[in-house]
Amino acid sequence: MEAAALFFRFKDNLATVAGALNSKLEVRSMPYNTSIPLEIDLLADVLRLHGLDFTSPTPGTARLFDFQQWYAQNEAQVNEVMHRVLDDKKAYMKTATGTVLQKEMLYRRLEYFKEAAHTLEVMMIQQQLHSPKHFSYPFLNA
Repeated sequence: MEAAALFFRFKDNLATVAGALNSKLEVRSMPYNTSIPLEIDLLADVLRLHGLDFTSPTPGTARLFDFQQWYAQNEAQVNEVMHRVLDDKKAYMKTATGTVLQKEMLYRRLEYFKEAAHTLEVMMIQQQLHSPKHFSYPFLNA
């Protein structure tokens, strides 16, 4: 998906992920308890380079709700920074694993939230439709 579309849908994707995690959806078997806080921290690193400071002492997926609240309060500034970063093809940032383009780092975070939102949305729809769990193994029941 194009970066502009990911940027445009970020707020909705963030709301979808937060809504799914706040629902009765069973996500314990999913990696979200680990991946969401990491993705939030990586996104905050990009924003921090441009003067926006998001910090949260909250562990686990609850950090997403802190970020969502902070984003709502600073939406115009965050969107301006994201737009600027996505337009800049030459800005780099140092990470623990080396030097990467800020644009690439932000793009990957936006892509993550798009994919997480889609997956959780599908899971919620399946739950609402009372779909059977798809991970039963018939050979174990033999």
